[in-house]
Amino acid sequence: MKVYQNWKMGKRKITSKKRVMKKRKKELKKLKESAKNKLVVIGPSKIRKNKFRPTFVMLDGYLDLFDTIEALINVCILATQGDSYSPPHVKQPGEDIRKTLELVTQLLPFEEGEFLDEVNRLLNKEKS
Repeated sequence: MKVYQNWKMGKRKITSKKRVMKKRKKELKKLKESAKNKLVVIGPSKIRKNKFRPTFVMLDGYLDLFDTIEALINVCILATQGDSYSPPHVKQPGEDIRKTLELVTQLLPFEEGEFLDEVNRLLNKEKS
C-alpha cells in the first residue's frame, strides 16, 4: 500500500512538473512572438558580427545623411559655446537643432520599452 501511495505521489509530481513546463513553453512562445514584433529599433549588422545598427532611420539619400550629420555637429558646436554667438559656417542653427531633435526622437526605442515591460510582468508573475 505504501509503495502504491509513493508511486501515486510521484505521478502527481510529474504531472505537476509537466503542467509547469507546458505553461513556461507557452509563455516563452508568447514572449518570442512579442520580441519579434517589438524589438525593431535595432537589428543585426550585416557587416560586423555581434554588432547592431538602427533599422528605422529614414533618409532621402546621401545628401540628407550628410546634412543630418552636419546638423548634429553644428548643434554640438553651438551647445559648447554657451552663448548666442553662431559661427559663420553654421548657416541655419534653428534648422540644425530641429534636425537633431527629429533624429533623437527616432532613436527612442518605444517598442523595446513595451517589450521590456511585458518581460518584467512575466518575470514578476513567475516569482509569485
